[in-house]
Amino acid sequence: MMQLMELSFLRRITSSGKYISVVDGLRFLAIAMVIIYHLDGFIFRELNHSYIDSKTAYSWWHALCLRGYFGVELFFVISGFILALPFTEYYLNQGSKISIRNYFVRRLTRLEPPYIISLIIIFWVYVFVIQTKSYDDLAPSFLSSLFYAHTLIYDRSILPLVSTVTWSLEIEVQFYILAPLLFYLYYKKINDRRINLIFLTLFISNCSKILKPDFYSLYEYFHFFLLGILLADYYISKERIKIIDRWIQMSGSFLVGFISFVMIILTDITYIESKVGILKMGLSTVQLMFLFIFFYNVLFRAGPVRFYSNAIVTSIGGMCYSIYLFHNEIINGIGFYLIKHPFSSYFIMDYGLISIILSVSILILSTIFYILVERPCMNKNWPMQFWIKLSAPFVKLRR
Repeated sequence: MMQLMELSFLRRITSSGKYISVVDGLRFLAIAMVIIYHLDGFIFRELNHSYIDSKTAYSWWHALCLRGYFGVELFFVISGFILALPFTEYYLNQGSKISIRNYFVRRLTRLEPPYIISLIIIFWVYVFVIQTKSYDDLAPSFLSSLFYAHTLIYDRSILPLVSTVTWSLEIEVQFYILAPLLFYLYYKKINDRRINLIFLTLFISNCSKILKPDFYSLYEYFHFFLLGILLADYYISKERIKIIDRWIQMSGSFLVGFISFVMIILTDITYIESKVGILKMGLSTVQLMFLFIFFYNVLFRAGPVRFYSNAIVTSIGGMCYSIYLFHNEIINGIGFYLIKHPFSSYFIMDYGLISIILSVSILILSTIFYILVERPCMNKNWPMQFWIKLSAPFVKLRR
């Protein structure tokens, strides 16, 4: 209880007032995977001093950390789940009607200020503080990212130059725009909705393994969002899947979660070089199945809740947006100075020390941004409150 009280000031503010702690626990897992992916990639790429132990001796660890890329897909599932909850409540349980206007305004007031401010900060640091990039080089990419158009203008080989990770946020925005129409169509045929959704999920997943455009788009990741919608349907309807429940009862929630997570990683096709479409389609289908089981186990069962509801875990998970916006630039920025000289004679010791320093730096700087910028924007009334404070001096002058 004391731990929860100490960290309550970091807990995210939700529009509905309902807080699902395990969702922030899942966000923690996703952001941890993404950080590990970028952190390990940076160190293995840039740390090239002469050491007693060879870097290649740890190539197995590097290969494992590459799987952290899938943390982005976990975020897509979570987004599909969270956005579907109020719509599912409305269509299934006659809950509060969703105002489409308020839906889009809330997306703007909640997500845009942290996003825009982060881009400005990173742009300013690169161009005017450390001066590693020029204004002319960054300006076009900055404007493209500002309007979530970078992935539509440039092909997949050119990531955003200001903040490389924002490509995934552009995909999220594409889903936000489509979501209200998608939910309406999904619940229009109430009886066949799940069969239709499962078919659509598998169809798009398989198509994206064969037909892939030269740029990143929602099409390539749509099936992960759809899986989140299916999870929301089961969550709100409180229906359970007997075969999964039976497996959990027989094997235990922890073991089911562990096996599911391992299978998710093993079936990931991101780094498979094979051009055999049927192989990728098969692996992706198996991955979606275990991904559903993994989320089902966390959201609907009591076993793993202790970890996913832990105050520290949920606090860090709740800050995932701020962490995501800055983590890679912090790794590259501070890491640039850390790798200049070796700290020891062993690669693994320098790897560990640099990882700790960068992880702590990410947590501290992201927490500051979260407290000052992101968390205030979670209050749906902040624009009105801000306007009142801004106009207060002028009101006094009139009096």
